[in-house]
Amino acid sequence: MRFLTALVALGLIASAPAQAAFPEKDITIVIPYGPGGGFDTLTRKLSPYIEEYFREKSGKSFNKIKVVPKNMPGASGKKAAVYTSKQKPDGYTVQIFNIPGHGLPYIKGENPGYDIEGYSWLNRVGGDSYVVVVSKEGPYKKLDDLVNKSGDLKIPEQGPGSTSNMANRITWSTLGKGGEYIYGYKSSRDYTTAVLRGDGDVTMLASGSAKRYNKGGDYNILAHFADKVDPAFPGAVNGKDIGHPELHSLGLLRIIAGPAGMSKDVMDEWNNALSYAVNHPDIQAWSAKTGNPVKAYDTTAETRKALMDTLNYFKKFRAVF
Repeated sequence: MRFLTALVALGLIASAPAQAAFPEKDITIVIPYGPGGGFDTLTRKLSPYIEEYFREKSGKSFNKIKVVPKNMPGASGKKAAVYTSKQKPDGYTVQIFNIPGHGLPYIKGENPGYDIEGYSWLNRVGGDSYVVVVSKEGPYKKLDDLVNKSGDLKIPEQGPGSTSNMANRITWSTLGKGGEYIYGYKSSRDYTTAVLRGDGDVTMLASGSAKRYNKGGDYNILAHFADKVDPAFPGAVNGKDIGHPELHSLGLLRIIAGPAGMSKDVMDEWNNALSYAVNHPDIQAWSAKTGNPVKAYDTTAETRKALMDTLNYFKKFRAVF
């Protein structure tokens, strides 16, 4: 025993290598949709503050670390989710997820090539409620005009896996109205512009996105499914007004997650970085000005719970999808 101790003291027996600090190189945040939409806008807004945390606020010196947003649209977000699931669980590639959109296969009992429960869920960064959007120049001035229209509504959308598509399907089936869905648009801005062009009758999108897109007053917001209608949408009704308060549960969560198997230390580091970014005074001021709701959780466990609660709620409407 004395001989072994002496060898260690002399450095003749190598000790276990120290675990590398995180991060030591640039980080990629995958955005599963094209430029200009709500997920893209939020990710790019938060990225400099996540970078700031890793550079300065973590008590370490990472002055050269960059956080790089990367758009990867395709298959209503599935392309990015599959890609992220195959990356190393080292914290250097994470993704902003659309919940419940990315969970639709889970809700339907399908296999999309990724396991929604298996990701390393890091923190929520945002969430929003949904609004019903039509062109100001179109024939629809109130929600009843859409419900009473003869035939199905034409509804531009990104694709069948998007959260807005899920919201549309639940809303119009609840109101007894059929829909003809027009897919292929890369972002919420694209499919909302399609409504403005007259390619469709109506669509739904997050309220924060609606505020940004409607600065010119080109759209009418006929409904806002929230407990309190935002003052930015005068004349809009909510679910309670039309006898369907359950429609207020159609909101979305924007959550950052990495591949399965990330270490607890790296997950906690990410949770702290995202909390720092979301609660930064600049981000809070931007949120108040633009109406883009931002929120972070205290722990990764709280994040996972919110994920599962949301997915299990939407499971109740499996037949609609």
